[in-house]
Amino acid sequence: MSKLRPRPERGQLHLARVQYGHSTLGAPLLYFPAQLGNKHGLVLAGTHGDEVAAVISLSCALRSLPPDQLRHHVILAVNPDGCQLGTRCNACGVDLNRNFATKNWDGGDSVYRWNSAADARDVKLSTGLSPASERETWALCRLIAKLQPAWAVSIHEPLACVEDPGTSDLGNWLASRLQLPLVKDLGYQTPGSFGTWCAEQALACITVEFPPISPDAASEAYLHSLVGLLTYDQ
Repeated sequence: MSKLRPRPERGQLHLARVQYGHSTLGAPLLYFPAQLGNKHGLVLAGTHGDEVAAVISLSCALRSLPPDQLRHHVILAVNPDGCQLGTRCNACGVDLNRNFATKNWDGGDSVYRWNSAADARDVKLSTGLSPASERETWALCRLIAKLQPAWAVSIHEPLACVEDPGTSDLGNWLASRLQLPLVKDLGYQTPGSFGTWCAEQALACITVEFPPISPDAASEAYLHSLVGLLTYDQ
């Protein structure tokens, strides 16, 4: 475990950041490049703007890490407009995690729960006018083509599991550290999802699903595990 920065110094992001595009509303799309080692992975959150615990806990881990210890690229907010508006979708009403150019993209509605306490899946979002129609999706795919990461870890909530179709060492490590069950799939189809797109690109992708948890609780419970992910070297 890397030595963490003192808590009084963790208030601001101090790492170098690079812009890789613009959101629909013109917000900069930013990533924090790896500063150490090789065989870099990509860790991302904020694909859904209403999944606040994932964004904040990953930010806390990034802010706790000395700059020269970051081994993997990080995107805190794939969907900055949704994060600002408090919506799962982007500013065009598109669920970005159903907008990737996959073989099974179908253009139908994406349906999700109003919140993690709701029983029914009855809230509809668009999957886009065409595959990768959204600026955020297109820019992320272009960035991945440029960076060629060895793997990707996409953090979401609230299904309380680690989805890793390849049951990799990293997937097992994450499940153990986060104390979440390791599964090969979520049990339902996700056409146009980032994970499906990664599989078609031969990019190993692990989806971490936090349980329903507050940002405060997540940043306390998962801080050291996320720091371990950002410095993972096995």
